[in-house]
Amino acid sequence: MAAVTSLKQRIRRGDVTIGVSAPLDSDRGRLEDILGKDTYHFLTLDSQHTAYNEEKLVAFCGLAGDLGMPVQFRIKNTRNAYLIGNVLDLGPAAIEVPLVEDESVVDEALAAFYYPQVGKRSWGGAARYG
Repeated sequence: MAAVTSLKQRIRRGDVTIGVSAPLDSDRGRLEDILGKDTYHFLTLDSQHTAYNEEKLVAFCGLAGDLGMPVQFRIKNTRNAYLIGNVLDLGPAAIEVPLVEDESVVDEALAAFYYPQVGKRSWGGAARYG
């Protein structure tokens, strides 16, 4: 059996990675239809311009995981970077922080994304990716 290359490994290698957007309320059949149109490496969800709730995010990430597809989640605002750890506990594999213009936002996002010793994220989240 060939080893599966993770999204993180693909990005680190500089591979071209292609994502596709899907509605948060997609069922398995809808996701299969969307993913069947081309070769994709991840699904992307945008909460900056659409409504979402945590329960639906957990369910969506679970469906995506069943299909072997990681989820990238765009948070609502740069001011929400401190919530990245909480969002990751809900199942996304990647986070997009919109409209970053200050290095302090990058620092805050990284601290919230990584566990100690690199960051400040607390351990937890039964639905977290990986």
